[in-house]
Amino acid sequence: MLMAVSFMLLSCENVFHNDKLDYMWRLDCVEFIDGKDFDGNDAGPETKSGCWFSFARDLVELDNRNSYFQAIGVLTDHGDALTLDFSMCGNMENLDAELKRMGLGSRQERFQISTLDSKSLVLTGSKTRLSFTRW
Repeated sequence: MLMAVSFMLLSCENVFHNDKLDYMWRLDCVEFIDGKDFDGNDAGPETKSGCWFSFARDLVELDNRNSYFQAIGVLTDHGDALTLDFSMCGNMENLDAELKRMGLGSRQERFQISTLDSKSLVLTGSKTRLSFTRW
């Protein structure tokens, strides 16, 4: 019985690799680091509403409730960095435009975790800084 309990505890350790990150996060703000948007136009911080990122194990789901957009991508956790990959979404209508609205300049983006606690998350990429509040 001791071996069974030990095995269960060890297997549970790998189920949720980042329990602080898992769950739903409301996207509050997209800030362009160099002051230019993805098209090279001047842009200040953009306050968002109705946009959600959900992280669970090796998946990330984007949900823009204003435009009824949803996409599921692959999440790769590199400790203090995350890669969000939506390249397998194929010819999904408006995918690239929706990703840009949510602060992702391409279908595969890498972000550093600048802040992660029980209430807030800040992801910093090469072009944008995304600020979230935990749902």
